[in-house]
Amino acid sequence: MTPVKKEDITQLKFMSALRLSPDGNHAVWTETTADMKKNGYKHDLYLYHTEEQSVRRMTYSGNNADAVWDDAETLLFPSERREEDKPAGTEEKAVFYRLNIHGGEAHEAFTVERNVTDIRRLREGIYVMEILTDRYRPDTDDKEILQEEQDYHVVEEVPFWGNGRGYIAGKRSGLWLYTETDGKLTKITEEYENVEQWEVQDSSILYISRTYESRFPMTSELKLYNTDTKEMKTIVEGGKLRVDFAVFAGETVVYGASDMKQWRDGQLPDLFRWNPADDTTMCIRNEEELSFEEAPISDASYGGGQTVVSRNGSVFMTVLNGFRSEIYRFTPENTLEKMTAFDGAVKCFDTDGSRIFAVAAEKDGLPALWCGEKELEKALDPNEEYLKTHAVAKTEYIPFRNEAGMLIDGWVIRPVDFDENKTYPGILEIHGGPRGAYGEIFFHEMQQFAAEGFIVFFCNPRGGSGRGEAFADLRGKYGTIDYRDLMDFTDHVLACVPQLDPERLGACGGSYGGFMCNWIEGHTDRFAAIASQRSISNWVADFGSSEIGVTFDANEMGATPWKDMEKMWEQSPLKYADRAKTPILFIHSLCDYNCTVDQGAEMFTAMKYFGVPSRMVLFEGENHSLSRSGKPKHRLRRLKEMNDWFRRYMMNEKGNGGL
Repeated sequence: MTPVKKEDITQLKFMSALRLSPDGNHAVWTETTADMKKNGYKHDLYLYHTEEQSVRRMTYSGNNADAVWDDAETLLFPSERREEDKPAGTEEKAVFYRLNIHGGEAHEAFTVERNVTDIRRLREGIYVMEILTDRYRPDTDDKEILQEEQDYHVVEEVPFWGNGRGYIAGKRSGLWLYTETDGKLTKITEEYENVEQWEVQDSSILYISRTYESRFPMTSELKLYNTDTKEMKTIVEGGKLRVDFAVFAGETVVYGASDMKQWRDGQLPDLFRWNPADDTTMCIRNEEELSFEEAPISDASYGGGQTVVSRNGSVFMTVLNGFRSEIYRFTPENTLEKMTAFDGAVKCFDTDGSRIFAVAAEKDGLPALWCGEKELEKALDPNEEYLKTHAVAKTEYIPFRNEAGMLIDGWVIRPVDFDENKTYPGILEIHGGPRGAYGEIFFHEMQQFAAEGFIVFFCNPRGGSGRGEAFADLRGKYGTIDYRDLMDFTDHVLACVPQLDPERLGACGGSYGGFMCNWIEGHTDRFAAIASQRSISNWVADFGSSEIGVTFDANEMGATPWKDMEKMWEQSPLKYADRAKTPILFIHSLCDYNCTVDQGAEMFTAMKYFGVPSRMVLFEGENHSLSRSGKPKHRLRRLKEMNDWFRRYMMNEKGNGGL
């Protein structure tokens, strides 16, 4: 069989945006593949007949994604099928097409001269649109004036930029009603209101938003708008709760929200049911501390989809349990029950109330279409041929007890041709977040490392998701309990796998994982090489530059630059840069506004100052998601840089892992 290579990321097919038709007879999804010629991605629609269990490709142009159902037999989706469909320069335009699932060509439905980011059908000829607007954009159609306006940015609020979105100061996502017959747009939301999630039912719109003029708030609002009466009802006022999701559930509204009083930003949401009949709200405590809407981390998926769905009065949700994501049902009787026990990760799904249709990945597998009621069965795997012809290394579960007696989930991936009589270099992978979790699904980066001759090992240390609020709480403790878990796990792996050479260990991670790589750099010399990606090195500086600095940093550090700055500095890897000895590679994206480039640059400069072997690779036009959705050629270059770095410092002269 063919070994997994870095180039394989361009061969994989990714499923997303799965939606059932109103009658439940069909499911549509977006399939995404790499386009190496254009150094981008192609997106097309596929259809699954739920009774006949047959699949059909619906579009071929590569510019079709995120379809919604206009009715039980018609798809509605934005596309750039013709050259004139593409916005030019500063132009704002969205062209929507309709496609009958029984045959025929897609035809233009309507064009909206706005930046439309989402659409839902309210009733025939009436649609709700989410539109991104800019308060500082001149009210003119003069293209010359608009072009001149692109030469500067006005900033009066924080955050002023957003990862993958550029400068966002003054920009808001609002809801609008669109009438197809006359093309009329009517705005529903307020000028400073930013919509985060929404859905429609009958003549009503339910949405979560945050309203601010200067500083992004930690809490949100939940509102219900009646399009017939034009009445707006506020269910949750600003300043009280952070609302994570909300759905119609029969005649009531169910939402997940937190008051953040005990665990601040890391507090998991409780469930609430609001009854419009008497305007009362019932709170159902999340006693099991379930992590709603989460799934294990992977670099082998693209796009999103529904993670909360309401049908027949029940609310279905993905839940991260340890390192597996499953689907739970919140019943009309206010009880939570597990709907599916799935050994892997459910990425997104839809349901008709009894059957589940999910994009999910099984152990060592890639996202595929799974169907069933209590037990999910694979219905279609777009990567079936790839998995049959490539040697995917098995993920071995090797948990251990940490210093606090907690069970820490951990794994090892050995090369497919592993020889017990040889010794191997190894790479410790560290996940981002820190509130994230690794699982047992296919992870391309790890698989190609294993194919290169490395033993890959990884775990879910304290600070991660899926194990409750206390486990995830790292406030003011960055680089302490989490670091000890990682080092103790490394010792555990060395004891379990005697073929692993303790003199040839590497460490690799991004975001929080990049922070931890920088931390390791200044706290131990047990590693032979480190690859730090989209990292944090100086929390004091990050507070003022990151898109989440004034919220995330202040919460996680338990301090601000004006209140216990020393505490922030104590948790900053840059403080310990003078102790560094390990050769370290920095990878950063120039449009990453989550972990801004200065963070990697400060640590890199310190390494050069102290004479530590180091290299920095910066990617133009990429953001925080380079490893997951960056340009294909950039993703390949990223993997090449890491492979070369680890080979340089950890392999023998022949570049062969085994000795």
